[in-house]
Amino acid sequence: MKKSYLLFISLIAVILIAAGCSNDSSKPSSAKEGKEGGTLNVASQSEPATLDAQITGDSDVKDATRSIYEGLMILDDKGNPQPDLASKVDVSEDKKTYTFQLRKGVKFHNGKEMTADDVVASINRWIKLSSLGKTNFAGAEMTKVNNDTVKLTLQAPNVNTLSLLADPIPAAAILPKEIVDGASDEGIKEYIGTGPYKLKEWKKNQYILLEKFKDYSAKGREVKKTPHADEIKLSFVSDESTRISGLTTGQFDVALSISSDNTKQIEGSQNAKVETSPGGFMGLFYNGDKGVFKDINARKAVNSVLNSKDILDSSYGSSKFYTLSSSIVNKEYPNYYSTAGEKEYNQHDKKKAKEYLKKSGYNGEEIRLMASRDYQDQYNTAVVVQQELKSIGMNVKLEVYDWATFSDKMSDTSQWDIYPVDWNARSTIFQGFWTTKGTSVEKSMDYLNKIKAAPSVEEARDEVDAIQQYVWDELPFTLIGHKMNINAVSDNVKGYQYNLGPIFYNMTLTK
Repeated sequence: MKKSYLLFISLIAVILIAAGCSNDSSKPSSAKEGKEGGTLNVASQSEPATLDAQITGDSDVKDATRSIYEGLMILDDKGNPQPDLASKVDVSEDKKTYTFQLRKGVKFHNGKEMTADDVVASINRWIKLSSLGKTNFAGAEMTKVNNDTVKLTLQAPNVNTLSLLADPIPAAAILPKEIVDGASDEGIKEYIGTGPYKLKEWKKNQYILLEKFKDYSAKGREVKKTPHADEIKLSFVSDESTRISGLTTGQFDVALSISSDNTKQIEGSQNAKVETSPGGFMGLFYNGDKGVFKDINARKAVNSVLNSKDILDSSYGSSKFYTLSSSIVNKEYPNYYSTAGEKEYNQHDKKKAKEYLKKSGYNGEEIRLMASRDYQDQYNTAVVVQQELKSIGMNVKLEVYDWATFSDKMSDTSQWDIYPVDWNARSTIFQGFWTTKGTSVEKSMDYLNKIKAAPSVEEARDEVDAIQQYVWDELPFTLIGHKMNINAVSDNVKGYQYNLGPIFYNMTLTK
């Protein structure tokens, strides 16, 4: 027997609450307040390294491609997964088989109509290459039933399946089969999706220009997408003061990634406002494969000396823009919130740190601390971390790169020893950082698989606490705290939304 998706959604709703949405900005303003046409100008802090949304968890890739690609599922403004390119989902009694009925008449940007062959090729590639796919769908396979139906078969039940397929980071984007077939593991060569906007131009080091896809239709979908602007232009502006200046003078309609110490300037401009939403956690990731931090005592030395409050103050200013917390998942998402291991958090104990450092056999080796100025909070975190590690006798070299170079180096453990990075807000613990280079993927998978095998999240409480305890015992990374995401929006914009990142396709302009 099979249960329909509409019956199954109640279980998913319990598991996934308000995934990365703020109460103020998840619902769009009425489009009637704006007008049709025009160009929505967005100032982005960095240029994406690729527009292949399947293979990376980078926020700048997600922000640039969310209007281009679509998936079988999408998150609504309450964080519940809803059918998108699928029209219906049936789930087997054992919860190991998901059958998707596809919407008919959906066109790709190249004019081709979407079929089951495209979906099968796309999802199997996402399972193979994406962090979410590798973490959660090992051994799973998407197969074709007929031209309008596909079937996802899992090795074991995973109550988060539909939510993961709806997650935009990294996205289970549906691409034309021929593009998937011609792609390498490093990325697709053509950026063609089914979304409300298509790629018009990518001028490297300057901007990405999207234009409205005239054949797009969201008819019959629970989550509406109604493109109003003729074009969306994402300009790459690494300097924050330039982004803010451009916003207040009317050059830009939206400025992404604003630091907390500049919020008063925006609020005082009288033509723009600040939008805040859960922004995920800041973590310090260790290279546990090679070098100094292969020894757990070296990792414990760093973890013992860190003063999370000092680091977060330097990155976000006021405590209203961050939360001191030892939990991987924010407290507002109670199903996966955990206090296990909290005694290891925020110790700022130099004496203890020096004892661990001595045990590690550290002998003055240079430690490469990698950072990017494209994300000021991450850079500020790195500066304070460097100072705190030097205070216990570590020889730390701060290496600063643009975000594209930083991202490339992350995947090569010969290029770095430690780096800070923030991961986007999630309501579950099933996130991409478990498969980052330098961490023990096998150990993480053992814990995650036990959670997935539980009858429900409530019955997986012991396993949730266990993986949280593992993080603080083994230290694949040190969690520093949770932040608020801050963007700035012109009063000229209506329909601003934020759901695991800004959503541009429903925005309108008043002039």
